[in-house]
Amino acid sequence: MRSGFLALAALLAATVPAFAQNAEQPAAPAPATAPNPAQRFEAYATSDGYKKSIGQIAVMGSTVHHPECKDHKAVKRAALTIYAPPLFAEGVHPVNGLWLDRIQMDVCGKTAYENILVQGQPGTTPKAALKMPGQTSANPPMQDLVLKDIVDALAAKKCTDLAQIIPVDSVAGKETKKRKVDQRGVLVEGAWKESWTVRACGKTVTATVDFITDGKGGLTHKVKL
Repeated sequence: MRSGFLALAALLAATVPAFAQNAEQPAAPAPATAPNPAQRFEAYATSDGYKKSIGQIAVMGSTVHHPECKDHKAVKRAALTIYAPPLFAEGVHPVNGLWLDRIQMDVCGKTAYENILVQGQPGTTPKAALKMPGQTSANPPMQDLVLKDIVDALAAKKCTDLAQIIPVDSVAGKETKKRKVDQRGVLVEGAWKESWTVRACGKTVTATVDFITDGKGGLTHKVKL
């Protein structure tokens, strides 16, 4: 497997067709009342086929983010964040919806986390993409923006080979303003710091990232290497 930021970029864009069809589980008789979408998604996300597939993707990401380790194991789901409610039609898989699955990993005896963005799509298996590893609170689009800023800052320090830039971890830091969520579940207030670590051109570099809510459900950020 190729290593580095280019490999990560390829993985981020990859459609993963490996989601099992749950063929090992016998079909259940149709219930008198069809389950609602939330119930169907709960059953889907806790099925053996889904957990096996998402675990395989997490291990794939861990080998990119922690190439020094040869023993990567998916331990358990640490969090599941739903950005757009999954909906189902006649098939096994959701036909739309967007969610982030955070998987706790055992990486050569150390705890790490892989984040996988999953999108349901009609007529086929979900699309999965690796995001920034660790425990960042940033949503996926913001993660992309922060990574871009880190890469730009590294380029200014003469580290321009993307194949030598590997995201490693993200750690939540001090909350400088208490976070507040409105009745719709939208983050409307708050500010906090995170530490994002990458391996860049043979060195370990940690960036401090300040996140501030914009009062409209979005975030602004500042990156300092």
